[in-house]
Amino acid sequence: MYRKINIKLLAVIFVVLLVVAMMVEMIDMHKGNRTFKQDLVKVNADEVTAIEVDAKSAGGKPVTLKKENDVWQVEADGKTYRADQSVASSMIAQLNAMESKSLVTTDKDRWKEFEVTDSLGTRVKLFKGSDLLADVIFGKFSYSQPQTMTSYVRLAGENEVYGVDGMMGMSFNRNANSFRDRTLISSTSSNWNKLTFTYPADSSFTLGKVNDKWMIGSEVADSVSVAKYFQSITRLDDSKFAANVPAGQPTHHLKIEGNNNMEPVEITGFYTDADNFILGTSQNKGTWFNDTATATKLFIPAERFLNK
Repeated sequence: MYRKINIKLLAVIFVVLLVVAMMVEMIDMHKGNRTFKQDLVKVNADEVTAIEVDAKSAGGKPVTLKKENDVWQVEADGKTYRADQSVASSMIAQLNAMESKSLVTTDKDRWKEFEVTDSLGTRVKLFKGSDLLADVIFGKFSYSQPQTMTSYVRLAGENEVYGVDGMMGMSFNRNANSFRDRTLISSTSSNWNKLTFTYPADSSFTLGKVNDKWMIGSEVADSVSVAKYFQSITRLDDSKFAANVPAGQPTHHLKIEGNNNMEPVEITGFYTDADNFILGTSQNKGTWFNDTATATKLFIPAERFLNK
């Protein structure tokens, strides 16, 4: 009798253990049998005050994005420039969203294979003041299957190399200019009511709005031409940064004024020759561009508005 009871008890225990084992297996399957770190970076974006990028494409010249009075600046080669204010937050968001999908290796001898050594990889550090919040090295990327891209990542100070989705390294493997503010004009043309074009000799003119009509002196400007011009410069960026600050007096100037308490926009131009036309803007002070194509788009003759 006791033997029958023991057999029944053992059977119950076996069934319970089997159920537990199956539940554990199901949980592991749900997690993808993950036995490695999933979230590689988790930081509070508001706490990050600096981002240091040592990119392969920069040739060993680190670039630092530093937040000063809530404004991001780019520091490189001993110079400081205004940064694209969306870049830093985008980089932090990308790092926070990065999840490992595989553990590739824990062998240091294979770091070079995945280009996650200090010399081969692109290293990104996040700081809160002087405190290091994250330190990541991005290596090469590869196609793991059709239309699926895998990037290889290592956390500095650790041996593990992880595979993550996407071309993560490309977001950070950039030179200093790619982090800079490219703004020339960012304004709402519906507020504009006066544009003053100052050119050499006697070619200067003013395009002004009078009784809902755009006028140049006593002549009515062509509304289609005005609209096309406004559309082409309302949101105007440029990536051709000038190497040096222009010398001498400007040769060209455009001042855009408007209503609704609009801050005037001023573009200053320094024409040197057919290949060099330096541009500065009041909306991105301290930044200079060298682009004859953009200058030609901005500084147009009065005849373009009058269809002459």
